[in-house]
Amino acid sequence: MKRAKVSSAIIGLLGFAALVLVASTPAKAAFVVGGENGWQMSYDGMINVFMVYDAKSQLEYKNGDVKVASPYSELQSFRIRTGLLPSIFAFNVKSPTINGVDYSARIGLYPQIQNNGTRIGLGTYGDGGTSIDIREVFFTADGKFGQFLVGRALNLYEGKNILTDMTLIGNGVPLNMTGGGVDLGHIGYGYTYTSFGPQFRYTTPDMSGFKVAFAICDPSNIGGATAINQPRFETELSYVKEFGSVKTSSWLAGMFQEAKFNGTGHKVTTIGGAGGVQAWVGPVEMLVSGFGGKGVGIQLTQVDAAVLDAAGKERVTYGGLVHATYTIGAAKLGVQYGINYADKTDVDSLTTGFDGIKSKQAVTGGCYYSINKYLTLVGEYTWARDSYYDSSRQTQNIVSLGTVFTW
Repeated sequence: MKRAKVSSAIIGLLGFAALVLVASTPAKAAFVVGGENGWQMSYDGMINVFMVYDAKSQLEYKNGDVKVASPYSELQSFRIRTGLLPSIFAFNVKSPTINGVDYSARIGLYPQIQNNGTRIGLGTYGDGGTSIDIREVFFTADGKFGQFLVGRALNLYEGKNILTDMTLIGNGVPLNMTGGGVDLGHIGYGYTYTSFGPQFRYTTPDMSGFKVAFAICDPSNIGGATAINQPRFETELSYVKEFGSVKTSSWLAGMFQEAKFNGTGHKVTTIGGAGGVQAWVGPVEMLVSGFGGKGVGIQLTQVDAAVLDAAGKERVTYGGLVHATYTIGAAKLGVQYGINYADKTDVDSLTTGFDGIKSKQAVTGGCYYSINKYLTLVGEYTWARDSYYDSSRQTQNIVSLGTVFTW
């Protein structure tokens, strides 16, 4: 069969740029405004813009037969768009110390630059325009007791899995080249997307590098179960330690929730675990992370098609991510591999012609060059493949070039 080929014109265009990986959180606020009695307001943010070229193969079987044919034009796509993260504009408020407690609040707006569809989309996201994702709306109270966080923030379960992804401020695998939405990085290709959600969270004080966090979170419908009468519970244990010239960071996280289907009363349960180890030795940084559980899903935590089978039975899914980076002056070079699996259930095995997703894997090589502490250029190449239980598969080759500006 004919495979998608990258045109020389596109390669020539993309060859003028390079790409960036900056820190996993925004830079310290560049603008701080003082108020009365020690109150402060600050602003921080980030703008990222990527040229993305995606060349897909046809959805085909291993013997080369095409399963679902697509027009050749649909297999090659070029967009100028937001990467894995949207851009960020955040407001922060900090109180003076009150009876030994420091209070702060954050509202983070995450806009995208591309329209949802055509170039001339107007209005809001639903009308074909751009979107603003309000991901963070929370306040914290910090003291000798530790920290309480209340509001909308990144969830604990697999939160550090995504924050340690080499492609966090890059692009990785595209989500939808014809519409809006951020791209995936390695979401679905090494971990699942935990998302941001409302929660009550407590984190212990630092105990010689060791912390424990517990959260009562807004629940999910777990693959469509809409009768929800209990929260989702999450926890995370983290440990940061230096061993001579080696700095390490490690974590373990867990999640539990139940829900039912209206009418039948059928109950489904999510039980998941995740963890990882990150280490720095001079200019070298290495990461190994993973997840696993039932009712978790393969790409979007608790809500994608791999969460439940046709009979409402939870599928077991698991995966992992590894990468290594090396810093030379202002440049960081890195390579990353991730894969996620979805096991078949008994119902899947008895279903004739079952063609559910089996695995999603991707390799990314990146060059991240810091012009200064605010501006970084990034260049990534990603190969990805989705494989299905009927032996069909689809492959992508992605070139992402762009820039990230933080303040």
